[in-house]
Amino acid sequence: MKHLRAMVEILSQDEILAIHHASLGILEKTGLGMPHEACLKLCERQGAVIDFEKQVVCIPAGVMEQFLDLVRSANAPARDPLKRGPIHGEISTQVHVVDYASGTRRLGTSSDILKGIALVEHLPNIPRSNAVCVPSDVDPRVSDLHAFLLLYLHARKPGGTYFLSPRTAACIMDMAEALGRRESYLLETVSPLRFRRESLEMALLFASRHHGLAIAPMVMGGTTGPVTLAGMCTLLNAEVLGSLFTCWALSGEAPGFYGHGSHAADPGTLLCSFGSPAQSLLGIATAQMGAFYGLPAGSNSGLSDSLQPDFQCGMEKLSSAVFSCLAGTVGIGCQGIAGADQGFSFEQLVFDDEWLDAYNFVVAGFEVNRDTIAEDLIGTVGIGGVYVAEEHTAEHLRRSWWKSTLFQRVGWDVWKSSGAATCLQRAHQRVEELTSGWEKMQPVVAGSQADELRRIADCGARGILSRR
Repeated sequence: MKHLRAMVEILSQDEILAIHHASLGILEKTGLGMPHEACLKLCERQGAVIDFEKQVVCIPAGVMEQFLDLVRSANAPARDPLKRGPIHGEISTQVHVVDYASGTRRLGTSSDILKGIALVEHLPNIPRSNAVCVPSDVDPRVSDLHAFLLLYLHARKPGGTYFLSPRTAACIMDMAEALGRRESYLLETVSPLRFRRESLEMALLFASRHHGLAIAPMVMGGTTGPVTLAGMCTLLNAEVLGSLFTCWALSGEAPGFYGHGSHAADPGTLLCSFGSPAQSLLGIATAQMGAFYGLPAGSNSGLSDSLQPDFQCGMEKLSSAVFSCLAGTVGIGCQGIAGADQGFSFEQLVFDDEWLDAYNFVVAGFEVNRDTIAEDLIGTVGIGGVYVAEEHTAEHLRRSWWKSTLFQRVGWDVWKSSGAATCLQRAHQRVEELTSGWEKMQPVVAGSQADELRRIADCGARGILSRR
């Protein structure tokens, strides 16, 4: 049987229904804060009950159930719900860049974005070339516009960053349309149970121009959500459902993904914890709730609280990713991060691409047929024989052995005689090898397109910066 099949569950069917009904009750009785009159009216058209004075939208349970029927019908169920496929990593734009060699952290720059583009080009398990940092060398009012310009000009892979204002978003969509692309805005709640007016304004803009909307509530257990995992699951589920409904009301389309970025908060520091074992439990529950609604699901697994790529980092990343993805999630947290959003690390991204490759090797399984069973070969080689020089070995070696580009498998003497490099040193060397010459990167789009992108960005930036 090729491909891995798995079932990992934490919730019974009765518990799934209990969370579901409690979430509907919250949306019907408490509702969502929505400080935007136009959005309130659009939700009202879809059956929501609106308190315009308090700017609250309440969604009757019957209305939500009808909406969820539409969601389920629009998303075909998996042919084999237990089959587990490969996963990949995304990049979350960070404010800082961590330099492990010097043990320092600094603000990111445009140069870091370009170096990130060059690196991601060579990482097969990082399919999108997102901006690795906010460019501090650019006026913050147009930093997202500048980052998108660099990505559109130089990245062969698609990618983006967070949209920071309606005005920059409009310019970015102009650039995207010039390239025939469709961007997507991440409409996030501010837990518990509210949206920002600015976020709703951006969502309306994207919907009006037929670009996409995505969601990712981020409940923090013990601070912006209940400390119990059941309470966290209920609140984040209510926010996921409410966000899906809001996107549908604004655009006529509902995102076909059950995703969130929720975490438990460390009670000692009140920082959100990326690597707590609770992430594994949340990931398993997320897979089950997503399946209940007929949606693929993702949670912030595959992350760590460690500020450096050490044992803690590897243990926390792999444990939450494996539990969550074997339960059925298809999306994990963003990669290349030091600690809980403490900064971007080029070396960490190389590590993350490597462990993703190893994970995907495992879930791909292996072929069992007459040739791979090799009964005849075993008989031919016989007792005490060696298989190294056999044609069968040469034919199947690449598919049977995962070759790491980073992790070593050598003896002690060889390791010492070759310099005894640490894993971090090897990762740094690989970063430098893969990004060699990044300073001389040329645009990957045609000259006329590059000129048009620069014109749109320059015109937009001048207009934005001329306003006080």
